[in-house]
Amino acid sequence: MARFSSTNVAAPSRVDDDLIANFQLLLEKRQATEAMQIFQSLKKPPATALSQRLAIMLAKRATLKDTKDAIDVNPTLKPDDFTMLAFIFVSDACYRNKMLKEALEVTEEAHNLGVRLDLPAYNNLINALVDADQTDEAILILQDIAGGDVISPDETTYAGLISAIISQREFSQAMETIDQARTSGVKFSGETYMSFMSSLADVEDDSDAMDRLLTYLETSMDEDGIEAFEEFENAIIGHDDDDDDDDDGDNDNDDDDHDDHDDDGNTLH
Repeated sequence: MARFSSTNVAAPSRVDDDLIANFQLLLEKRQATEAMQIFQSLKKPPATALSQRLAIMLAKRATLKDTKDAIDVNPTLKPDDFTMLAFIFVSDACYRNKMLKEALEVTEEAHNLGVRLDLPAYNNLINALVDADQTDEAILILQDIAGGDVISPDETTYAGLISAIISQREFSQAMETIDQARTSGVKFSGETYMSFMSSLADVEDDSDAMDRLLTYLETSMDEDGIEAFEEFENAIIGHDDDDDDDDDGDNDNDDDDHDDHDDDGNTLH
């Protein structure tokens, strides 16, 4: 949360001038902890360039305390390339300290400033959300960046999220997401297609929606020039065999009914 009031327009005092000078000197000496103490005592934020340096310096150290301090510095920044870099470093420090909630807040602050992070930062965020079973939030982040013209999601962006969607039996949404990726130019590797199949096999579902996804995956692999793995083909054959077994089971029941009677219609014991 921002600590500085935008209504304070008075010229910096001599004391503030001295503090800023000391603040800058500490940054030159890479003494981030001491610089943060001065930052917290200032009535107005220092120049954006100085705040950027402090945020990056703290985030690179990536201890829990330094990460929290870097988060406090971020709201004072203004949008430019160095601010983007500062946000990237801070978000990365959040992941290292398992501060997913704070990572989301940092990303939101960046977006509010009109700043976009880089693709690896978004990939980290989406995959961290998937690992935390926050798939819906991950989908929102994906749709946000995919809908813009700054970031182009890649295979890493989509792969884990799609597998999670499949695991939740959201087969239609999984198909739509795969189609969105392929339409935007993402080409999935054979290994990624196999991860989709593995997730699909684990859910043990025999719905029409699952059949459509299976067929779609087969078609997509063919269109992408991906040779089906033996495991992929076995999974499809196994699924078809399960369907046949269900049909055979019905027929066996009919046969059992007939076996209970002789040709004259007498019941056999």
